Amino acid sequence: MSKLTTEQHHMLEQYDQLLNTISEGLEYLENNITEEAAPQTQQVFQDVLLGLEQVSRSHDQMAVLFEAQEEVQPLIVDFHGVVQLLQGWFELETNEEKRRLLVEQVVPAYETWRTSMQSFVKPYIAH
Repeated sequence: MSKLTTEQHHMLEQYDQLLNTISEGLEYLENNITEEAAPQTQQVFQDVLLGLEQVSRSHDQMAVLFEAQEEVQPLIVDFHGVVQLLQGWFELETNEEKRRLLVEQVVPAYETWRTSMQSFVKPYIAH
């Protein structure tokens, strides 16, 4: 296992926390996106998108940091698959269609990916 610098360790801890925060945001959207969705629902969606963007930027660093670990590259590729599923959001017209996209596709794919990625990251951030 690679020896991490303090900065790298901190980045991975924040990354791990961000994955949980995105999960909470997706859960909020699942439960609150209705035809009469509150204005904060759109803000939560924007926050989820920003979180996903940060995750993607972190992957650039992780690809270098863990270049010797073969399992990191497929995890990064799987993440892009989750993002592609979420892009379907912009093609849907009703909130019910968007909720169904989350429930049936995006959230299950994200949670499967998150579990795998956190299993990879945890040994590096365990105290």
